[in-house]
Amino acid sequence: MKNRKRVISLLMTAMLAVGLFSGCGKEEGDASGSADGDSAKEAAVTIRMAWQSMAGTGKEKLLLGAIEDLETQYPNLTVEIENAESGKYASKISMDVSTDNTPDVFSFWRPEASYGTDKFIEAGALADLSELLEDEFFKGKFEDSAIATCSYDGKLYGIPENYAYIVMLANTAVLDDCGLEVPTTWDEWIESMDVLKENGYIPWGISTKAFASGWERPLGYVFDRYLGKDGETGWKNEDVLEAFAGNVPFNTPEAIEACNKLHDLVAGNAAGDAMTLDDTQAASKYYNTGKAAYWCNGTYGVENIDEKVQETSVAMEFPEIPGAPYNEKFIDKDVTGLYYVSSKAWADPVKKQIIYDFLKSINSDEYIDSLVYDTQNLLPLTNFELDAERIGHVIVDSKKIADVSAMVKWPLGRANPENKEPFYSVYTDFWSGKYTGEEFAAKLQEIFYTGK
Repeated sequence: MKNRKRVISLLMTAMLAVGLFSGCGKEEGDASGSADGDSAKEAAVTIRMAWQSMAGTGKEKLLLGAIEDLETQYPNLTVEIENAESGKYASKISMDVSTDNTPDVFSFWRPEASYGTDKFIEAGALADLSELLEDEFFKGKFEDSAIATCSYDGKLYGIPENYAYIVMLANTAVLDDCGLEVPTTWDEWIESMDVLKENGYIPWGISTKAFASGWERPLGYVFDRYLGKDGETGWKNEDVLEAFAGNVPFNTPEAIEACNKLHDLVAGNAAGDAMTLDDTQAASKYYNTGKAAYWCNGTYGVENIDEKVQETSVAMEFPEIPGAPYNEKFIDKDVTGLYYVSSKAWADPVKKQIIYDFLKSINSDEYIDSLVYDTQNLLPLTNFELDAERIGHVIVDSKKIADVSAMVKWPLGRANPENKEPFYSVYTDFWSGKYTGEEFAAKLQEIFYTGK
């Protein structure tokens, strides 16, 4: 008899310090483990899976379908699903790792400092999946740049959950009603903000709630043009990364000017209740209803844009900023989420076999086809061409912009996790118009700069 999945909603509020973690695993061409298929099917086993809450989305439906298939394949398997809403999920995983209770399989951000994933690895909580690189199914499946993102200290610790680039849209129906063209220069874009508001529209139809995704993108674009600087790491926004890591000050003329330009672009230009809405709610309430002109997020957010609104939307290229020292074409494009496996689960032959089969199933051709064309989520695959007729022009046109733009990293990629909540609080107020650009720069200096 098929076991019933237990869905556990974990709504935590306290952020945990990431310094708490303490230490708590082939046959060539096949990384499925040492348990044979029959013994894995006969064993009564429970596997815990976790991901950030995405209730009702096409992506979650796909995942649940894959889990149901897995439970059919393994009749004595019980899968427990754990999730938490945006802003609380990181705390949930941090607590699990710090208490030696890491989920067997879970989705999480890249292995970098900003979400403490590097500490999970250093604590020994996450499995080294490097053997998958030689596995018959996975070998050569993902682009080299994606494998690099999923690796830490030369070892593979995750499988790509999705790949994204930034999508910036302008709703031509709204602009037309205001007598505006899609802006192609910085000055045109800034001037459009007041015109839109004078005509009863909201410039940005996005969330300004802490831990939202889209609202960070304008910040990245602007700062990349003022603190770009090629670094030894090869990233063209090295000083941006180092500034949010606390190693480059925000009280320089360049950083202050970046804050002034960002102020012109976003301050007072979102809905009054945007700070209470998540990304999906804000898109639904303002951009999909034709009340807002501009929208920005990763490709994973396009699923939230109504198909009819997509038809009247145009993909925008972020314009040059007059006087900015780094006006190259930059864009944040990378693996954004990974599937990790706990080291304990991977060391268990029975669990390893089941998890291996699960990872294969969510990277099968059938699953990927549904993931891409039904939910508009992408993967960094080596042999996959987008079908423009099936996925729509928004993703395709935005990809053309991304393909010719230099890759930069998310600005907060190296930030201390403890600085995020105070930053997001200030950033919400900045969007509402509470701070000038210079005042915002001072706040960033206070929150991030370590003086080292």
